[in-house]
Amino acid sequence: MKNFLFSKVGNLELANPVMIASGVCGFAEENLSVLNRLGAVVFKTVTLQPTKGNPTPRVTDFSYGMLNSIGLENPGVDGIKSKLGHIKKLKCKKIASFLGNNEQEFVTIVEKLQEYKVFDGYELNLSCPNVAKGEWFYDIYKLKKLLVRIRKIVSKPLIAKLSPETDVVKISSLCKTLGYDGVTLTNTYTGIAVDYKNLTFKLGNIYGGFSGPAIKPLVQRWVYEVAKKVKIDIIGCGGIISGEDAIEYFLLGAKAVQIGSGYFRNPQLPVECVEFIRKYLQEKKVNLQQIVGLLTK
Repeated sequence: MKNFLFSKVGNLELANPVMIASGVCGFAEENLSVLNRLGAVVFKTVTLQPTKGNPTPRVTDFSYGMLNSIGLENPGVDGIKSKLGHIKKLKCKKIASFLGNNEQEFVTIVEKLQEYKVFDGYELNLSCPNVAKGEWFYDIYKLKKLLVRIRKIVSKPLIAKLSPETDVVKISSLCKTLGYDGVTLTNTYTGIAVDYKNLTFKLGNIYGGFSGPAIKPLVQRWVYEVAKKVKIDIIGCGGIISGEDAIEYFLLGAKAVQIGSGYFRNPQLPVECVEFIRKYLQEKKVNLQQIVGLLTK
């Protein structure tokens, strides 16, 4: 008998529906007392070659959110070999996020990631706002070709993380047709921040990805529309800073949620969300599956 917090995104089984979003945890995260109590951790996006990231400053904070331009800093797919011991310490599901400059890079990266035999699933990053986009981002036919090829070579659960600045419903439908286990909705919104005193921009790269409470209603709109029109499994991601926020996503059709910038402000937030969800379900005398999509029926 599965526990009442159990969730399933495609073939990815989760002890509970709370995940850490990509870009938050490195490959040697030490906050195991929190992470081991979650459903899954999605690690920082891996590229083919080591990436230094964008010029500083990389982060600017607002009362209603955060703008970041980290730029996918990572040691490259070969470079994470030395981190595999740390990754194995996690008891929750371990999801690798990856991004290539072109189709062949995507293929090479995920083939190497599979060779490590430590990941329970893979999240295809189709949405980072801090790096130049490949042709697949703008051309639905090239995107389909990429998605088909990746699905053929990945045997474990495969999720596509989408940008809110594309046709989310159309791409979610494509992912459903091609056999993807789910979609993560969504990555951050592209924005800029101006330093009026010094007559410049607040980020070294000018552009950054905007996250935090202010984007929650915008992302929830996408979750609702995809849940109504596509029927693919959804992971909600955007503006979650409380257990209440997570419940809202479930009611709109998400089967799990990812916590991003909220984790920076409160490293205990993911566990607090798990406990809130547990108490909420106990009070309602239902399991998670019974509330998912109540507002989309």
